[in-house]
Amino acid sequence: MTAPASAREALALVCDDFTELPAAEGPSAGDGPIGWPGYDRTRAAAATRSGESESVVCGTGTVGGTRTVLVSFEFGFLGGSIGEGTGARIAAAHAHARTHRLPVTVLLATGGSRMHEGMRALVQLQRLAGESARTRAAGLPQLAVLRD
Repeated sequence: MTAPASAREALALVCDDFTELPAAEGPSAGDGPIGWPGYDRTRAAAATRSGESESVVCGTGTVGGTRTVLVSFEFGFLGGSIGEGTGARIAAAHAHARTHRLPVTVLLATGGSRMHEGMRALVQLQRLAGESARTRAAGLPQLAVLRD
């Protein structure tokens, strides 16, 4: 059995090209917004292990001849969990899609909300649902590809 593809490997499998968007701000420094003991060390270890600073990589690329905004989850970074930094990056990706009239493609591999950030992580689900609704209201297609 082979290991699941990383976020960047998944992008390479589907894209003819990829340009990463500037990373939106991540979570607060130290042990995070609720002071979860060791969270800073946990994030640092996840970054070292995965090579990523957050659980998503966002950018633009060409898939099957169509330009799209891509959001690829990095399961190796805290199980691809969604925290404030993840929410900021995905929200910025949706805003970029709406500004440039591009569809959104999400390569999904997540374990859910990041418990280390408490309710601040849970509200990201509502935030991202709102972003998706605004993108849909703008008449732009969205595609979710379930990975592992």
